Amino acid sequence: MSSSVSKYVLILCSLALGSCYLLKPKVQYYVKGSDEWSVELNNEYYTSFGDSLFLRETFDGTPKSFYQHFSTGVCFDNQCRPLDIILHWSISGRYLGFEMPRGEFLSKTDHDPFSRKEYLQLTEILSDDDLSFKDIQYHELMNQPESYMESADAISGATSERIKDIVVKNAAYTTYKLWKLVYGESQKFIEKYTQKHLNTSNLMTILNSQDRYDIIWGLTHMKDTLSFSVPLKNRLVSLIQSDDNYLSYNAVHAVPKAYLNDSDFLEILFSSYLNTADASTKNIMVRKLEDAPWLSQNLITKSRLSIPTMSTQEISSLLKIYEKHSVNDLKTFKALAIVFENNNKYISKKVYNFLIKIQTDDESLVRLLKAYRNKHKIQ
Repeated sequence: MSSSVSKYVLILCSLALGSCYLLKPKVQYYVKGSDEWSVELNNEYYTSFGDSLFLRETFDGTPKSFYQHFSTGVCFDNQCRPLDIILHWSISGRYLGFEMPRGEFLSKTDHDPFSRKEYLQLTEILSDDDLSFKDIQYHELMNQPESYMESADAISGATSERIKDIVVKNAAYTTYKLWKLVYGESQKFIEKYTQKHLNTSNLMTILNSQDRYDIIWGLTHMKDTLSFSVPLKNRLVSLIQSDDNYLSYNAVHAVPKAYLNDSDFLEILFSSYLNTADASTKNIMVRKLEDAPWLSQNLITKSRLSIPTMSTQEISSLLKIYEKHSVNDLKTFKALAIVFENNNKYISKKVYNFLIKIQTDDESLVRLLKAYRNKHKIQ
């Protein structure tokens, strides 16, 4: 076979091989729970931050997500392999997934392309922002002899025991490189940008996410200066009443000062207090009720009617709320006096100490206090 024919056959083979890659489905993987988010949006706009980082927005200006195109290299064993990939984040900075230009794929140290199972494993790894990668340097990925001189393109050896369970097998450098890109400067920029431009609209987007990270991020960054809406208040109430104690606690902690002037909201908060069993959440609910500028008569009535079924700790907390707000109506005092029948001396004594401070001419209440004092031989 002549050299010209051989060259022609080689070109055909190369074209055929390239066509095979181009005909393969585009490599793209997204994290679980981000089904409501789509990389394909209609009528969207883009805001550019530099050459490769973009904010995607809907036609009405609602921010949807960020993405960045990286063209870099993964270097080891005296060679660098090109890495051409697009990473996606939610507006809170949560990692959403990656895609690659058609024909591009990830490969391992033996040049074998990633399998679907390995792509899924990589996606799961990249979804975890708390891996030990944050404390590991590039040269520490492999076990090295003592005489090893640090050099990124001389790295060789077996995968370090420290990371072998958090990398794709035979792809430690690629896994590490991508994790560092996901949780690097771009993510920090996204969080700061969204925090700076946080308003009621994009806060609702974040709080309505199906992902716990997004919701906690939104609650953590709520500001008293925001213009609060009824949908936002309703969403906050639903989170306060969540069965997820961590979400509920953070939702109560995030309650803005403006809501403490809302009598309806405070009544919901008190009802939620009675219905939650988590001690930490109950404690912060009490602090919010204490911080309210005033309590409605309706809330005081509801709290009074709840006394017979309240636990010892709940009654103790209610006394703090009453004392802070100077609750001094006779109906409430008489409702509290029922606690004298409680065999728990601790709580009955606390109620007595609360009631004895008041000035009242009501004969029935005076008799109850006197009877309690005589029974327990209080001077």
